[in-house]
Amino acid sequence: MTQSHTAKLRRWRTGAAISSVAAAALAISGCTASTTPNNGEDGVTTITVATAAVPQFDDIRELTSEFEAANPDVKVEYVNLPEDQLRDQLTQGVATGSSPFDVVSIGPLEVPLWAQNGWLAPLDTYLEGDTEFDEGDIVPAVLSGLTLDDQLYGVPISAESSMLMYRKDLFDAAGLEMPEKPTWDDVTQLAEQIQDPSQNLAGICMRGDASWGAAMAALNPMINAYGGVWYDEDWTPQLSSPEAVAAIDSYLNLQRNYGVPGASSNGFPECLTAFTQGNAAMWFDATSAGSSVENPDTSAVVGKVGYAPAPVESWDGNGWLWSWNLSITSTSEKQDAAWKYLAFFGSKDYVQLVGEQLGWERAPSATRESTYEIPEYMAAAPFAQTSLDMVDLADPTSHPSPAPYDGILFLLLPSYQDFGTQVAKEVSAAITSGASGADVAAAADAILERFADDNREWAAGE
Repeated sequence: MTQSHTAKLRRWRTGAAISSVAAAALAISGCTASTTPNNGEDGVTTITVATAAVPQFDDIRELTSEFEAANPDVKVEYVNLPEDQLRDQLTQGVATGSSPFDVVSIGPLEVPLWAQNGWLAPLDTYLEGDTEFDEGDIVPAVLSGLTLDDQLYGVPISAESSMLMYRKDLFDAAGLEMPEKPTWDDVTQLAEQIQDPSQNLAGICMRGDASWGAAMAALNPMINAYGGVWYDEDWTPQLSSPEAVAAIDSYLNLQRNYGVPGASSNGFPECLTAFTQGNAAMWFDATSAGSSVENPDTSAVVGKVGYAPAPVESWDGNGWLWSWNLSITSTSEKQDAAWKYLAFFGSKDYVQLVGEQLGWERAPSATRESTYEIPEYMAAAPFAQTSLDMVDLADPTSHPSPAPYDGILFLLLPSYQDFGTQVAKEVSAAITSGASGADVAAAADAILERFADDNREWAAGE
């Protein structure tokens, strides 16, 4: 990654737009939490950790006994929720200053916004006293999403961009070849040729559930790839543009005609199951999915999968950038114990621990550069180089035409969780209703228009 690219990503997180978040979001109570551990009578501090129901956190929970053995003065209790429920519960708690959690699992959408509002504890003081953590080893593109005003507010435990996974064995048997740099038109043609409903084999699986983290996670990169944007520089909605409509039509066509049954209710877990159990020939999703695809304990397609970059069309800067991270809430009274938890699960040693105890294919992806120097990992993870390359190339500041927001997987706007989910509902419903891309776009633009003034004022710092 070049120095200029890293600097550009850092500006994405620390520029004037971020500094105006506090005026646009709920304020928490003015109390400041103590960092003194709240020990029980036995000298053990119990911390409560909120995790998302995704494989990366399954691994963390499985290895928590290792953390507690290394830190006998800390005990961990978990609340594990599906992604959307987790976001709703966490946002409500931190916004009112009533969060019951000491550690929260959040993404790069939340970290800079919550840090600006004072909802997260800065970690720099802890880093200064921890000579083994090695912040400089974190992949720069990922690190940039966790900082605000040169302060770190989160530790990554998994990072990802997007890629296309495909069954090499089925492609070879059908005489098909995946292009080195596939387009969405290529994907459609391949899906049509490879699907076999008589064998319960869909051409492709893509997220379609009615949330911004599901349907829009799949569609947003397509909108960018086809040359579309959500708003122009004057905050006029643009999803009814020919480029965006073409992307929506392409997405709906893939889901309706070549997708896994129940596409409108599929998220990451459903597509993971369909692909790893042999019911889909292709899967467009997160690069971090490779660890599950190559897991011999749960996957029936180990060693049979190829990994290609996120499909392009008229524009090729459409790989998303996401990370799952651990942050400490500012209201926690157990921040010292919480840092021990972050330092353990965000460390180089944890990468080694996962590899040795759970399998190298499951080691945290794209978080630390040193991971890609481990021969056992590179041998066990055929997706590794694609994952690192796509994360390194991801640039959420770039769009096919001028736009007043940043983001590819999501829009870095406080109201995106609201209007993004409203748009997702229109998209998801259209999978089964038969509505056209133009119909979906018109409904989506009407939603965007209702948020335009708020977004304009937020971006202007008003």
